Amino acid sequence: MTTYILNEAKMFSDIADGVAIVINSETGIYYGMNGFGSAVFENILAGAAIEAILDAVKCFDGAPEDMDARMADFVNDLKSFEIVLEGGASGDVVLDAAVAAGDNFALTVTEYDDAQELLLADPIHEIKEEVGWRPDKIALETDEEIIRTKEAKMK
Repeated sequence: MTTYILNEAKMFSDIADGVAIVINSETGIYYGMNGFGSAVFENILAGAAIEAILDAVKCFDGAPEDMDARMADFVNDLKSFEIVLEGGASGDVVLDAAVAAGDNFALTVTEYDDAQELLLADPIHEIKEEVGWRPDKIALETDEEIIRTKEAKMK
């Protein structure tokens, strides 16, 4: 059984009102998911195996024949955006058939870069590990090479 965990080295995530938002702290790019994608993502973060999630979805009335491909595409998107890493403990699947049907069983992850500069401008992203976060300039990065590397990640 294949399980995944959040790539906590780069990503922060939150699921509120059935909508998952994931922010890449290195690039400032964020990702949003539709309702069904968010529900599946929540199960992934809870440790549910992809195969178990897929089996549960296939039991829903109206589940499309190509659900295997849809799930594979969704997981591949999560991996290609470096949102998740393989591993973690296993957990139970909890899904609502109405959410799946409401989104026509579509699983989407959408990448957004419109707030990239704002997210990267936050001084919390510029802390030094040995100092921690301090609201004074000594905690901010001054190494030109590191600054260029971070700026290169911006589109």
